[in-house]
Amino acid sequence: MRLRHAVGLSAAVVSAVVGLPLPAVAAEPAAVIYVDNSPSAGCDDHGTGTAAKPYCTVQVAADAALPGQTVQLAPNSEQLGDLVITRSGEIGKPITFRGSPFTGINDYTQPSISPKSRNPVRLTNVHDVVVTGLGLPTVELSGSSRVELSQNWYEEVGESLRPAVAVSGQVEQITIERSVFYHTRGLVIGAGAQHTTIAANQFSMSAGVAIDITDAPDTVVNNNTLTGGLTQGLALKGASAGSAIVNNIVNGSSVSVSAAAATGTRLDYNIVHPVQGLPAYTWADRGYQSPAELNGATGQGAHDIDHAITFENAFLPLAVPTLDSNAAIDSADPLPVRGTFTDLVGNGPTDHPLVANGGPNSSFRDRGSYEVQGLLSVELKAAGTVHPAPTGPGPLTVDLTAEAFNQWGGALTYTFDFGDGSAPLTTAEKTVRHTYLKTGGFVPKVTVIDTRGGRKSDAVDFPVNVTSDSQLTLSLTGHAMNQRDPLGFQVDATGTTSPWAITSYTFDFGDGTTPVTNNVGRAEHAFAEPGTHTVKVTVTDDSGQTRSGDLPVTVNYDAAGFKALSPTRVLDTRWPGAQNHKLGPGETWNLNVRYPSATGGATVVPPGATAVVLNLTATEGTQNSFLSAYPTGGARPITSNVNFGPNQDVANLVTVPVGPDGQVTIRNNAGTVHVVGDVLGYYSPYTDQWYQPVAPARLLDTRTTGTPLGQDSSRRLKIAGQGGVPADATSVVLNITSTESSANSFFTAYPAGSALPVYGSNLNTVPGRDIPNQVVVPLGADGSIDIYNHVGTAHAIVDVFGYYTPNGKGRFVPVVPTRLLDSRDNGGAKLGPGGTRTVTGVPAGAMAAAVNLTATETEQKTHLIAWATGSARPDTSNLNASPNLDVPNHATVPVDAQGRFDLFNNAGNTHVVADLFGYYQAW
Repeated sequence: MRLRHAVGLSAAVVSAVVGLPLPAVAAEPAAVIYVDNSPSAGCDDHGTGTAAKPYCTVQVAADAALPGQTVQLAPNSEQLGDLVITRSGEIGKPITFRGSPFTGINDYTQPSISPKSRNPVRLTNVHDVVVTGLGLPTVELSGSSRVELSQNWYEEVGESLRPAVAVSGQVEQITIERSVFYHTRGLVIGAGAQHTTIAANQFSMSAGVAIDITDAPDTVVNNNTLTGGLTQGLALKGASAGSAIVNNIVNGSSVSVSAAAATGTRLDYNIVHPVQGLPAYTWADRGYQSPAELNGATGQGAHDIDHAITFENAFLPLAVPTLDSNAAIDSADPLPVRGTFTDLVGNGPTDHPLVANGGPNSSFRDRGSYEVQGLLSVELKAAGTVHPAPTGPGPLTVDLTAEAFNQWGGALTYTFDFGDGSAPLTTAEKTVRHTYLKTGGFVPKVTVIDTRGGRKSDAVDFPVNVTSDSQLTLSLTGHAMNQRDPLGFQVDATGTTSPWAITSYTFDFGDGTTPVTNNVGRAEHAFAEPGTHTVKVTVTDDSGQTRSGDLPVTVNYDAAGFKALSPTRVLDTRWPGAQNHKLGPGETWNLNVRYPSATGGATVVPPGATAVVLNLTATEGTQNSFLSAYPTGGARPITSNVNFGPNQDVANLVTVPVGPDGQVTIRNNAGTVHVVGDVLGYYSPYTDQWYQPVAPARLLDTRTTGTPLGQDSSRRLKIAGQGGVPADATSVVLNITSTESSANSFFTAYPAGSALPVYGSNLNTVPGRDIPNQVVVPLGADGSIDIYNHVGTAHAIVDVFGYYTPNGKGRFVPVVPTRLLDSRDNGGAKLGPGGTRTVTGVPAGAMAAAVNLTATETEQKTHLIAWATGSARPDTSNLNASPNLDVPNHATVPVDAQGRFDLFNNAGNTHVVADLFGYYQAW
């Protein structure tokens, strides 16, 4: 419903006396104070609440309102602050808080008051106040008079134990009418209330008492519908004498009137259908099973009925009786003691043509909150006569069509208001043609009337827009949308202007993906790689004009913190199923780490995460090959992550940027291989665990104690307090190496005191080889981890490289996988025994880098050490290499201010490859 706002005008006549100044004349306050916090409204809480500059906050308007003024809230808006009403109106000049009152069955445009604190809307010690057409949480009203709460929507939010409306203290002449109480804790009228009216409300309850009245004389309850899983429908308790309960529908519950309340109270023309086997009524503390039994004993309920009223599913959540619910139709008392003569949505009494009039003197008012209508709805649409959209340069001719749904048939009368100041047109035709001569935006509306008093109105959803003749002018803007995808972006062309309607917008994002065409004017896109992209936008209007333009778009990864997870298996190509198979030569697998199918679609890596940390294992390979991991949609890099040979189980930690829609691609280079993937954590701008490198230090070498890890056993290792790791560290970055293994087995590192993960082995051990792998593992409550060995015995070496904590300095920035070093390039020399090579290419200013190191063409057993250039070489290792094997390992390596680190080879000769996957920058 669109409201016509009255403007307060005043005319003052003053007399002038020679030699004296004219007296000042105070301006009459505006009749309407506007509240609109939508982005386009330009609201200001320091202004005066005009239509051009409305208030942002309803509380500010409430504190400024004067008697006779209306505080108008914008339709569909939401107020997130508390509302406490302390100002009063005057008799005949109330202060009104107005939203969008119900105008039809499907009209749910009420602006809402939704305090984050979940506090109720409060009215205390006020008078002459109206609150209408709002979506409300709960309301507390006390010590007040002449207050009307009408056409509001009350709905339970969270786990509130408060009633939807609670009236308490000395109050009088309170009216609660034509409102919906949906899944609430009902209405409570407390001691001290007098002359309260509760009329034409709908209570759709899941439990509890719908209307609970105590010590409140002269309370009138008429034409309400009470349905749902009620504990009790209506309870009139204590000294509530002289009340009236008339014309109500109480479905699946009962009515109770205490002995003290029964004096002078009238109960009649209700429909009460109790739960089977329970009393329909309690009158003066005695139960009665039926209206006839009640009437025979008390004289009350002479026209009450026991009938199970059914409601139209199409109109839920409104409880609109079906056409065969004849007991409710045309059978009510037409003259209740007090209350509205219109129903919940504004219908007056309507004579159903197929139901005999059963009210007093053959009257035809319905029982309950809804008056059954034949004319159910009307929808008004506007269309241009030259082009479909009602937009174009004037004079603009438009066809207006009103589609009415009239289930009773018969003639309809249509009154069209064109909204441009011309005279309304009343006709029997549902389509009329009108020519708009002035420029501007116009909102035509129609009112349809049937032959039985039914009336429905509607306005067009979008204004008729009459423009001056001009050219199509393209406007392009954009902004990052990283909350879902790390390189997400929105391009906005809605600022484009044309005298005609825009028929299509086409967005080509310039990265090889399929262009997007819509009529919205905005498009979101997730790029696979950071950098600057050129987006081409083409716009076409109704006249056939077309304009194209380019928008340079720059996207980058946000710096992120880390969130460690319990190992979660997201991929195992060995699992049965048609979609699972070995990866063939050059074959790729797009793995969704956000909602993996392996978890039934449950979220693992949340939207907005920039990179994922995986433990990736190759198994049952058929020849020498390697796996590469990279963001889906991006170009395939030359980097590698897991190098393996035939029938080897090789695991390696992988840090990889997350591509569009939460996907990363895994590619096999040669032969066939099964792949297993476990998520160990992710990086996100919305986490608060930051990286802090330490000087690499050895925390454990079981060879020095002579006690290897035994079969199916764990070894506890205290981390916090060692190697520079503080007590507040939450996760730790380690390099774990197995050596002198007696059997093919695996190690698993996990927080001390927690259960051994079902999935999540960190490295696979092999007799006769030293097998390293980097791990990121959460610390237990005492700052320790457990290291588990599955089969046989093996020694374990543990080196620490850093930790995560809320007090860390390093924010992670992923990069498209990039090769920093390949000593084989251009016939390069191997790294000899005791040799050192400086690696460059990490961005200057980084603290540390996430790299994958690979040793290849190794001539004898050796190990590699990586550390920041210019610092002392540590007594740790990053990678253990064996002859004739390609051995990879993930390493988190400190770097110097220029982004450099050194690589040392302990023995023999070997080629070395270093690939960059991200870096940590200091904040």
